[in-house]
Amino acid sequence: MLLDLSAETAHRPPSDVTEVDDSVRILLELPGVPAEAVQIWVRGDRIEVTGEKPPDFPKGETSFLCLERSFGKFCRMFEVAGPVNLGKISARQKDGVLTITIPKMAERRGKERRVPVTEE
Repeated sequence: MLLDLSAETAHRPPSDVTEVDDSVRILLELPGVPAEAVQIWVRGDRIEVTGEKPPDFPKGETSFLCLERSFGKFCRMFEVAGPVNLGKISARQKDGVLTITIPKMAERRGKERRVPVTEE
């Protein structure tokens, strides 16, 4: 249902995609990234999440003995396929996790319905 199309960037936040009865959810780990630094765009059948994780170490000369955390700009793109309503997408950020919720639409294919025939 979702295909990750992300380009390589300095910081690539890990993501999970889950499906429940009424929606599909994308969860991204964004610890240290303020909500106002995150942008979410719906472009056609793609969802693009961009932002920047600012470094949190002191300015000036810093000698690192070990540096495993990532900082900098990030971009994650997901191509959406299937019966979802991209017009009603919502997002919230809590405890360093961004949750994007995409409501499902009722599946219209595969249902049987009778088509009346009229005479002219």
